[in-house]
Amino acid sequence: MAHSKRNTSRPIFTSHERAMARAAWGSSTARLTRDSFLPFASCWLCLEPSIDPVACAQGDIFCRECALSNILAQKKEIRRAEKAREQEEREAREEKARQDAEAQERAIREFELTQAGLSITRTGSTSSTGREKPEPLGREGQGDDGANGRDNGPKAGEKRKFSLDPDEVARIAEEERAKARKAIDDEKASKPTLPSFWSPSVTPSSNSNNTLHEVKKKVKTQPVCPASAEDKPHYYSLHTLITINFTEETDSSSNKPQRICPACKKALSNSSRATLAKPCGHVLCKSCVDQFMKPSGGEPVRCYVCEADLTEKKESSKKEGKEKIRPGLVELRREGTGFSAGGSNQVKKDSVTFRC
Repeated sequence: MAHSKRNTSRPIFTSHERAMARAAWGSSTARLTRDSFLPFASCWLCLEPSIDPVACAQGDIFCRECALSNILAQKKEIRRAEKAREQEEREAREEKARQDAEAQERAIREFELTQAGLSITRTGSTSSTGREKPEPLGREGQGDDGANGRDNGPKAGEKRKFSLDPDEVARIAEEERAKARKAIDDEKASKPTLPSFWSPSVTPSSNSNNTLHEVKKKVKTQPVCPASAEDKPHYYSLHTLITINFTEETDSSSNKPQRICPACKKALSNSSRATLAKPCGHVLCKSCVDQFMKPSGGEPVRCYVCEADLTEKKESSKKEGKEKIRPGLVELRREGTGFSAGGSNQVKKDSVTFRC
């Protein structure tokens, strides 16, 4: 009786099976079409045409409402993370103080037992009286080198002066606490434990070695622009948002307002490489900026619309007060056009490589 074969019963891969494996495993790339790109001046948060548009210092466009909501949400998260970090540090200090107090109490108890002449029984070690007996001196310390011993030691009839070294006392106390801490850890490790998730006293924890967790350092202190790349993030705030002043004109064919360049009167799109003037917020296409706003000689750069001074100034090392918008020109970030030279038009997905 003949049986149908599955695609795993053959010793080789067919072209169809190889195509299925390539689609499910390994890196795959896809070329985006024009329909996959956002139109010009779209918000990077809501992905809709921007309303009351603003831009960060790097040229990322947002709706004013979206930008303010995102900044407030990030600030709230930063405050929450800061409180959590302070709580972790406080708990770490309390846990360390508790362990030190426990070790000191253990060392005092062992000292009292030793002074009383009782034996100290520790788990995993033999019982001892606490203090080790000094080894007797050999002939080298009593025989031929007696003269040297007399020279180095105190003379007959002379009392030795007692000297207290604070560093030595602190070192000995630290060693005693470490020994007591090790004894406590050995006793806890020798006791049978039942990892029961329903009992709070013996609930399993990731802190299995009974060591303090490493407190994470503070990483983000101010809001990060959501449109920035992961490897090169940049910050933005309420004081550095630039209000964009587009020049609008009604389109004769669609009777809808469209954003145009105030110099050449052409509609701005992803292919026009629009440039934003800071801090006035007027937008011109790249060709008009090169033609009308390019400085000649030592003259300052001025806006084509309002003639505001756009000359970039050197950033001072001393920051006084709140951060301000620095004058200059920045190219607005845009999506691709669908052509090979018109922006990023390819996406890539990395996954585990399939090997047959």
